[in-house]
Amino acid sequence: MIEAAPSPAGSAAAPAAGGPPFQLAIGRLVLSPLVLVQAQAVPYVGEDAFLQAGDVAEGQGFRLRRARVGFAGRLAGYVPFAVSGELAGGADASARLSEAWIGYAHFSFANLYFGAHDVPFSRSAMAGAGEGALIERPLAVRAMAPSRQVGLHVEGHFRGRAFSYFAGMFNGFQRSDQFFAGYIENAASFGNRFDHIAYVARLATEPLGPLPRSVQDLTASRLRVGAGASYFFSDGGTRDIHGIGADVLVQAAGAHALAELLWNQSDPESTPTQPLGQLAPVTSIGLVGEVGYFVRRIKLGVSARFEWLDPNLDLPDETDSWALTAGASYHFIDNTLKAQADFTHRQERHGVALDNDAVALQLQLNL
Repeated sequence: MIEAAPSPAGSAAAPAAGGPPFQLAIGRLVLSPLVLVQAQAVPYVGEDAFLQAGDVAEGQGFRLRRARVGFAGRLAGYVPFAVSGELAGGADASARLSEAWIGYAHFSFANLYFGAHDVPFSRSAMAGAGEGALIERPLAVRAMAPSRQVGLHVEGHFRGRAFSYFAGMFNGFQRSDQFFAGYIENAASFGNRFDHIAYVARLATEPLGPLPRSVQDLTASRLRVGAGASYFFSDGGTRDIHGIGADVLVQAAGAHALAELLWNQSDPESTPTQPLGQLAPVTSIGLVGEVGYFVRRIKLGVSARFEWLDPNLDLPDETDSWALTAGASYHFIDNTLKAQADFTHRQERHGVALDNDAVALQLQLNL
């Protein structure tokens, strides 16, 4: 994101060369805008595509994927903060909170962040919605990784991020009954009413130097490697959920390779605090592999991703699937302004094969 206030759980990656493009300094306060606009066109989508199944659209046309605005800053050099909202985030295009957090980052070995922010679990989720090589995050990540929740975490970094740790407590994670709808982002404006507490831990290493937030290697850098392992336990009011994640990202000379494993086990409570459609324990697994190459001279990147998903290991059905996405991105201004085109083929491993392939185009502004 920006040098003024790196994303807390995004582990922050190394800031972009030259720092943020827009910055205002007022005494000991530094402010920068947060803007993410993603306008999409879908010229082709299969008749069986369904948004709640993770597809990009249900019919040909246009979609405003995100319209996020806010600001981030740093006070007195060691108090980062950020506030942003989605102007059209709900199903009815209503506005909702995206993030609102305050940090205390005076010591690199123990930085504290408190508020609504990214859960330090999945690398792809922590990277930011506008930082991927392809238009959407992996299906497995959207379905199995809690993203922004309200809570606090502490993180520490040693020897230039050769070793990092994250440990946090959040409101318990709510899952949708639809697997691909994933975890519900709860702003907790009424406090923690039904969800109890979730505990998260992550260990990570970047032994050859800090990685940028972008999944693509936009600077044609020397070899850099990042790896992490994560765990969470959500002692929820409706479900107890265990999650395990592991990920590796490699960047070198414009090329990148990403691998991620996600595992969830969800156990329904005998006396749930909210209505629940799940009656038995469910174990889910997702595997993601992605490769790509960015040609800096012509500002063009190409990427491909393969995913294998099993939402319920005990039940073979149409939700067991694999997906292949291929895409290209043209970067007008680094990762700030870019155009993208993706084609996704999904294949059900059991039951009836669905007509849910899609072609998506996107223009993105990311500050």
